[in-house]
Amino acid sequence: MAQDEKIVVIGAGPAGLTLAYELLKAGRKNVTVYECDKQVGGISKTIKHHGNRIDIGGHRFFSKSDWVMSWWESFLPIAATSEQNVTLQYQGKERELAVGPQSSATDDVMLVRSRLSRIYYNKTFFDYPLKLTPTNLAKLGWRKTIVFGLSYLWARFHKITPELTLEDFFINRFGRKLYQQFFKDYTEKVWGVPCSSISADWGAQRVKSLSISSAILHACKKALGLQKDTSVQTSLIEQFIYPKYGPGQMWETVARHITDMGGTILLNHHVNEITFENNRAVSITVTDQDGGQERQKCDVLVSTMPIKELVSASGNYFSPTVRQRLYYSWPAL
Repeated sequence: MAQDEKIVVIGAGPAGLTLAYELLKAGRKNVTVYECDKQVGGISKTIKHHGNRIDIGGHRFFSKSDWVMSWWESFLPIAATSEQNVTLQYQGKERELAVGPQSSATDDVMLVRSRLSRIYYNKTFFDYPLKLTPTNLAKLGWRKTIVFGLSYLWARFHKITPELTLEDFFINRFGRKLYQQFFKDYTEKVWGVPCSSISADWGAQRVKSLSISSAILHACKKALGLQKDTSVQTSLIEQFIYPKYGPGQMWETVARHITDMGGTILLNHHVNEITFENNRAVSITVTDQDGGQERQKCDVLVSTMPIKELVSASGNYFSPTVRQRLYYSWPAL
C-alpha cells in the first residue's frame, strides 16, 4: 500500500476509527472516514439529550489483549483517588492499571467501576449473570428453585444434540425452564429474532462459557476466598474500566486525534453505492445530509457498515447465493 493511496473507511464506529487512526499513525496520508450518523461511535456512541448522556448499551471496556487495553489507556488514562495503581481482574487474567499523576485532574479519563447488571422479574431484581446466592434463591422461592433445579439436571443428562440453535445452546446450559423464564423473551426482544432461528455459534460468542456449573464454581470460589483464580469467565467479570462520560467519549477522543493527524471524518454521509472493476472497489457514491450525491474514487476501501447494507450497496457484485447466505447469517442486522 503506497503512502499516498486514497483510503476510504466506511463507518466511524470503534472498528472504523481504530483502523483510520492506526493507518495515519503508520504514515498513510490520505484517509477519509464516512459516517451516516451525526456523531461517531456507532453502537458504542453516547447520545446527549437535554443535558443527559445516554449510552446505547453498556459496552464495558476489558479485553484479553494487553495491546487493546494499552491502546484504550493511551487515549483515556485510568483515574483513581490515589496515586497507587489499580488491579483489575478480567477474562481470567489480572492486570495492573497504571494511574497517572494528573489523571484525576481532567475529565478525559477511564474509571474503574463494579459491575451491576440485573433482571427485573416478578416485581424484584435478580443479579445478572444469575448468581446462586441465598438472596436470589429466596427471591425466586423454593418451588421455582426446585423446578428450575430439576429442569437443569434433566438438561444435563438429556443434552440436545446436535446443538444447532441458540435455543439449544441455552437449554443445554441452563435447562428449559430457566431458559424460558429469563433468556428467551429477553434475547428475542433485544435482537428481534426467535432464539430457534439464531445459530448456536452466536451463543458461544456472546455468552461464551457461562453456565449453571460455572456459576456454582464461581460462587464456591468466592465463598472460599479463591476469587483470584484464573478461571473467571467473561460473563462473570465484576469490575471493568469505563470512560467518565460513557463509551462515546472514547471514540470522540479518537476522532479528534484522527483529524489532528490529518485524517478526514465526514458525518451525515451515507455510502449507498460501491463500484467494482476487476474485483476491486474503485469508487463509492455518497449522499450527504442535504441529499446531494457525489462519487469519490478510492484506491483502498474498508467497510465496517452493517453486512446487509454492504451487500445492498455492492449491487450485483455478490452472487445470489452469497447474498442469501449473508442475510441469513446475520439475522439481527
